[in-house]
Amino acid sequence: MKKNSILESLSSRKVRFGGYATLLIVAALAVVIVVNVLVDQIPGKLDLTKNKIYSLSEETYKLLGSLKTDVTVTTIGKQGSEDPTVKTILGKYAARSGHVKLATLDPDLNPGWTRQYDTTGQGLGPGTLVVASGRKFKTIGVYDMYNYDTSNYDPTNPNSQPQLTSLSVEQRVTSAVQYVTAEKNVTAYVLNGHGEQTPATLGLNTALGNENYEVKDLDLLTEKTVPADANIILVLAPKKDLAPEDADKLRAWLAGGGRMVVLMDVITSANQMPNLAGLLKTYGIEVQDVVVVEGDQNRIAAQNPLFVIPSLEYHDILSALRTNKYDLVLIGAQAVQTLDLKKKSLKVEPLLTSSAKSFGKRDIANAKSAQREPGDLPGPFTLAVAITDPAPNPGAQDTKLVVVGDVKFLQSGLPLQVPGNGDFFMNSLGWLKGQTENLSIRPKSMQQMRLSISNLWALLLSGIVVIVLPLLILGSGFVVWMRRRHL
Repeated sequence: MKKNSILESLSSRKVRFGGYATLLIVAALAVVIVVNVLVDQIPGKLDLTKNKIYSLSEETYKLLGSLKTDVTVTTIGKQGSEDPTVKTILGKYAARSGHVKLATLDPDLNPGWTRQYDTTGQGLGPGTLVVASGRKFKTIGVYDMYNYDTSNYDPTNPNSQPQLTSLSVEQRVTSAVQYVTAEKNVTAYVLNGHGEQTPATLGLNTALGNENYEVKDLDLLTEKTVPADANIILVLAPKKDLAPEDADKLRAWLAGGGRMVVLMDVITSANQMPNLAGLLKTYGIEVQDVVVVEGDQNRIAAQNPLFVIPSLEYHDILSALRTNKYDLVLIGAQAVQTLDLKKKSLKVEPLLTSSAKSFGKRDIANAKSAQREPGDLPGPFTLAVAITDPAPNPGAQDTKLVVVGDVKFLQSGLPLQVPGNGDFFMNSLGWLKGQTENLSIRPKSMQQMRLSISNLWALLLSGIVVIVLPLLILGSGFVVWMRRRHL
């Protein structure tokens, strides 16, 4: 009798429904556990960060897709001590290409291995990356992967710390992969001996290093000819004219398919440098002895008519800037005029132009006003050009030049404030060396942004949290209560 009562109680509706509910809970927990395990095994993760910190750019994907040789990225340090952010990003490289291998190496256990990659003799600190392929390698220090703002940093104040601003892991690693897998890296010679600017004074060393340019000095007074390994020559706003024999050496080198960038400054007028001016006239242009003043208020920066925001013409150098809607700012730029009398084969293409409201002042240093005055030249003006002189023989390299009537657009850290300025210069080098797609990966901001919502959205979200969700909970409770009443 007692046994039958137990069986009857176990077979009652309440027990059956309770058992069903228990089974459903256990099944739901099992499903959640299985789903979490499966999701954790999926190599691709959804990057919900505002600046896509853990995502790779299309430029990196294209590079990884074109790899034909193995690349090893080794993190210096003990296993498990890797920076989680860097480790996650490196995992994206390995997941995308089977040619990318990741490793972690303890320098205390392998001192001989680390010494062969220590080019400075100061040791490879924990967290350093060594990107290697065959005999070529590039090291990336910990502080090279993060950018800091030190403008408010006071080293005498123990509570003062540099502010972390952006992450450069992808920028550095992709550049290193490109460097170690390239068959030949580009050598850029910087002309000196005439009071020129240098990549260091213009803050270009990091940008040139990131894109794997080997930079060397060129003094034509000591060189009989331009060195044979020169791919590009940079003429960065000389203050003195070239010697006639120096101009002849450059002319002969260009005629053989040379590539050159010429940046001018207002203090280096063409009238003061006839030999350099003659070299440029060989290629159909003249840098006019005027400074362009912009009369369109929508095309100036800092409310200064000498700070010109030029129009971007259609050219391969500018395609990425146009796509990303990046502006440039030129400061006190000179006009670059295409000559009527030039070789028919020359192709002179405008890159940057001022508006029809602009005008040119011949003697800006003694100008009484920034307003238009009698004697000023009417605009618009061309401020930068790309020149192509086709090679006379099939299969030979064409001669190419980029001439800009300004150098100040690279000075005083302006490319940090106007990134289009730096991109324009680097894209110009890419076009000269024949690179169809330029590597323009930007550091990703690490600054925390506060969520800002409108009053309407705040009201809607408050209504959902305060009214809708409680009503849903009460309604579901009422439905459960009604169903249990009939058990």
